[in-house]
Amino acid sequence: MAYEINIHVDKSGKLETDQFPLELSVYRESKRVKLLFDVDVEIDSTYHYLKFTHKNATYLYRVHNNEFEIPKAITAYEGRWEMSFVACDEVANSDSTITANYIYASEPVVADVLKGNLGIIHTSEEFTLLSQLVEGTFDHFEIPNGCTYITSYFLSQASNEFAVSVPYTVVTIEDHAFYESGCTRIDFEEGSQLASLEDYALYRIPNLEDINFPSSLSRWGNYNLSGCGSEYVTFGANSNLRILSSYAFWNAPKLKKLYLPDRLQQFSGGTAVVKGCPLLNEIWFPNTINVPIPLEAIQDCPVLSKITLQSNFNVNANFGNCTSLTRESVIQMFRNLKDLSNAASKVISIHQAVYDRLEEEDIDIATNKNWTIGIVGGDNPLAGKSFHYENSQISIDLEFSYGFGCISIDANAVNFTYEYLSDTTFKIDISGGDYIPSAWGNFMPVPVGEVINDTGVITFSSGEASSVKLKTYSNNNVGTNRTFNLVREGD
Repeated sequence: MAYEINIHVDKSGKLETDQFPLELSVYRESKRVKLLFDVDVEIDSTYHYLKFTHKNATYLYRVHNNEFEIPKAITAYEGRWEMSFVACDEVANSDSTITANYIYASEPVVADVLKGNLGIIHTSEEFTLLSQLVEGTFDHFEIPNGCTYITSYFLSQASNEFAVSVPYTVVTIEDHAFYESGCTRIDFEEGSQLASLEDYALYRIPNLEDINFPSSLSRWGNYNLSGCGSEYVTFGANSNLRILSSYAFWNAPKLKKLYLPDRLQQFSGGTAVVKGCPLLNEIWFPNTINVPIPLEAIQDCPVLSKITLQSNFNVNANFGNCTSLTRESVIQMFRNLKDLSNAASKVISIHQAVYDRLEEEDIDIATNKNWTIGIVGGDNPLAGKSFHYENSQISIDLEFSYGFGCISIDANAVNFTYEYLSDTTFKIDISGGDYIPSAWGNFMPVPVGEVINDTGVITFSSGEASSVKLKTYSNNNVGTNRTFNLVREGD
């Protein structure tokens, strides 16, 4: 007579038993072990299987009438085994793959085989082998409650079309979870606790439909939605996502409308947050942003015709790379700016081509609220010019091209990009250059620990930039204004 163990298969994905530690064989194999399963009625399936995984072997066994006797093939291998209960609505194929429309997979349990005996069973670490439970096709995958993260490469390159239901217990989706898969829809359970999308978590999923992320999300990794098919991207109300950094929304080929989190505070990083979205025509910005939006934040979005600002928008913003903005959209942008009549002026910048679409009364909407209109892409007084500073200690050169330049001191040099803050002021950004602060001594081009210097001032003579004033910084972060004079041909 076999040694019987009762196991309840719970709808939450747990295998529950009173026998703990669980032993799946007995001493010297004198008796076999039989598992008796009680399957939760809410698990919608007809066919049941057990999958056993070992470093040397993998087996998939059919469970008939909710009973299964452990075979010798399992106890033959010493070491670590994982056992999972799989329920589905179709019979497994002859090659032990599962092709089904519905698949339920329990959380694996782990066992050690010692000289033919299994013992000391304990729960595995949050589905780390869940992605190995089935190799086949299905159109819906329901992740059981209790799972707290979706592991790397979970269903990567599963080519069939399928939807995924993510329970509220999932906190993290790791990198490449659905990489190059046929996933068409991701549904987050109400009350979701999802906090983190790691870099590449949702990456190259060409058929992914529109998606609404839960308000619990607080970290957005790089390159999420790159190469994905979503056209509309939204975030739940009262979102916890405060920062979006460089590479957040890059190369999303079908993205048309992006509604940023409603409590977002800043774009961070030294390059684009939104880039390479050829169909993107609208971005919505909340009024909670409190850090200036730089020129490089949005790039290569050729049909972006509408930027919608929430009412009382109150931060410097440079949309100079958005050359397709319509007159109507800019008028509405200006209407939604906060009235600064009794406060310090701020700047909203647009491209020259966009500015040329406006009438004087359109511009008055912003200027009457004490906002300054910055213009990008017009005349560039610094392009093609070089400037020189010298004293008894040091010689420094500044060279400007169109949008970028170089600052050099003795044998050290670093490239920078530059942006006009007004007709006579500018900033430089060395984040893309090879910069070693210690090599610059007391003449560092940016403050200690930073990559931006926004102190540039241009002096004009007869309509030409004749000198540039820029601070350099000492090791103890003291800034000193230096005047760089124009270098003319022959000097």
